[in-house]
Amino acid sequence: MITETQLKTLLADLESETIERTRAFDKAEKMGQAISAFANDLSGRKKSGYIVLGVENDGKISGKRITDEQLTALRGLKTDGALLPPPAMSIEQFNLPEGDVVIIEVFPSIYPPIRYKGQAWVRVGARKSLATDEDIHILEERRLSFGCRFEEMPCQTARLEDLDISLFQNQYLPRAVQAEIITDDSRSVEEQMASLRFYNRELRVPTNLGVLLFARRPELYIPSAYLQYVKFKGANNGSDILAEHAYQGPLINTIAELNAFVKVGVAHPHPEKISALQEQTAYDYPDWSIRELLLNAIIHRDYQIGNAPIKFYEYDNRIEIANPGGLYGQATPQNFPFVNDYRNPLLAEAMKLMGYVNKFNRGIAKVKEEMAKNGNPEPIFDINKMTEFRVTIRSNLVNEPPKIQQAKKKNTGQHNCGTINGTINGTINGTINDDCRIYKEICEHPGIKREGLLIATSISLRTIARILKRLKDNGQIEYRGSNKTGGWYTRT
Repeated sequence: MITETQLKTLLADLESETIERTRAFDKAEKMGQAISAFANDLSGRKKSGYIVLGVENDGKISGKRITDEQLTALRGLKTDGALLPPPAMSIEQFNLPEGDVVIIEVFPSIYPPIRYKGQAWVRVGARKSLATDEDIHILEERRLSFGCRFEEMPCQTARLEDLDISLFQNQYLPRAVQAEIITDDSRSVEEQMASLRFYNRELRVPTNLGVLLFARRPELYIPSAYLQYVKFKGANNGSDILAEHAYQGPLINTIAELNAFVKVGVAHPHPEKISALQEQTAYDYPDWSIRELLLNAIIHRDYQIGNAPIKFYEYDNRIEIANPGGLYGQATPQNFPFVNDYRNPLLAEAMKLMGYVNKFNRGIAKVKEEMAKNGNPEPIFDINKMTEFRVTIRSNLVNEPPKIQQAKKKNTGQHNCGTINGTINGTINGTINDDCRIYKEICEHPGIKREGLLIATSISLRTIARILKRLKDNGQIEYRGSNKTGGWYTRT
């Protein structure tokens, strides 16, 4: 954290190799380039670089005030995916009488080159410029000197001919490199792949990352590089298996296949009446959330642990996704999901370039939002194991198992919430307790409206409407009075 004393020193210091000033708070392009340059640390000073916003070139405070939108945009520089791999940086805001000042501190990366929108920038004295081929080579050599991650290790049993080169040239390369650069690039495929960390020049073999993304059969070289989907008839592994499939092949193809399958085969879209003449498409699970959690499993899994695949299990009342490898780096059970760290940052970078990741460190929050909109309970994360990360997604009961329907019919006309809960106890992982909570609130607060139920239970209005209809159809509750003044009562 930067103190006011350090701030004064930065303001007094002339613009140098480690300091850049600008009076504006909203020059995202300029700041992205500067962050890339400082993170790459071409000179090898191993010192932080500082971008000082709200300050004139002579060090005087410009007198501007930063808006909440501008501050949010600055904080998004690290997570919006334009900077890859994501650099380490911090942002400090100072509200001074003369005006606001924001300091972006950028730490030297141990995984250079850091690119902004596909281009690497470096600091040359007090100025920044695009990195030359020689600069890139220096940065790549420096990265290797820090030690090699699993992604960059050579896969010595694989060969270039084992890769689907057309995937690299036709799908990945156009997204990773600007078109005019590709046109002028006369290098061999090996050199092109090596520059993007998919190929090892010395040993003349693909890296593990290259194998994961482009190998026709990556599981032949990395045994755990596949995903196993199983659909069970009941609520546990002992139930009959209704469907089973192993998703294998290059990840770029596999993820596209998963996206299509989840949309139709797992989300279970079906018509739902909203009036006598209208229907809308409803889903047991929000497909976006399932895809995001599967993508997280692929990006964060530890590919060096055993031969077990990512498990994607669908039961009659829930979905479970488990990947080998627990929380990594700075992420702990105490700060999850607010702090994120990448076991495979280069794989995460590739997924971002392919358009599968929108923003880093935003996925879990969006998953929860989408599930709430769809009427599903919050996902349950099992994050306390050292060697596994597991998430459970519960159904919203749009398509309810027959045993639940039978339990409700048996309880028609009964008004004791405990009786309802006892009759269906344990049948669907506690999800049915939402019905019980709504019924209990109506018991205790006769005449309550939907808005009151929302405040009391934090269940989404859409789910509340569905539960109220279910309880009404079962003869347990009724609406009395006009739309404006009436409310819900138990039937007597």
